[in-house]
Amino acid sequence: MDEDKKEKNEVEKKEESESEKKESRKTPEDIEKEMQQMLEDLSEQMGVDKSQIRVVSVNNTKRSFKVILFEALYYIIANCLLLLGLSGYIKWCDAKWYELIFFSLMFSGIEILLRNLIYIAFKKTIIQSFGLIFVLAPLVAIVVCIFIPFIVNVDYIVRYLIVCVILLIVREFIKKYSVDFYRRHLAKKKKK
Repeated sequence: MDEDKKEKNEVEKKEESESEKKESRKTPEDIEKEMQQMLEDLSEQMGVDKSQIRVVSVNNTKRSFKVILFEALYYIIANCLLLLGLSGYIKWCDAKWYELIFFSLMFSGIEILLRNLIYIAFKKTIIQSFGLIFVLAPLVAIVVCIFIPFIVNVDYIVRYLIVCVILLIVREFIKKYSVDFYRRHLAKKKKK
């Protein structure tokens, strides 16, 4: 009886491995046929014409170590400078400058770790949510840093949240415009 079960399991495993090999050896024509079939099924389910459905392909490239390192350095430097600058205008804690730097390093570390975990574990969700899942990383970092009292003791929670919101908004604007500036600079350099 046990031998029959083992043989059946082995046969099933062989069939699964063969089907996986066939799927990995698909030709572009096979993929095109599958896409057409999926479009037809979708148009039947939704009750719309097939020509009204648009297919968008997303190129999900792998992030290199250089990109991850550059992004981490940017977040650490931007968080340190912005947090020190904003803490001079909005009093949210009684901390010295080196304590604020340690706080921003902890905040940056948690955020960078969570962002990279999201990139690894939730690739499909990133595409489906148009990148909104990345909002979780700074939110979790903000909450975790409040509850670690040995870093900085937060005196005013509302002011702390205001500082964090301003920090996140300004940081993303700086990142967006600096990357755009860099791309334009490279484009001009290639034209010459």
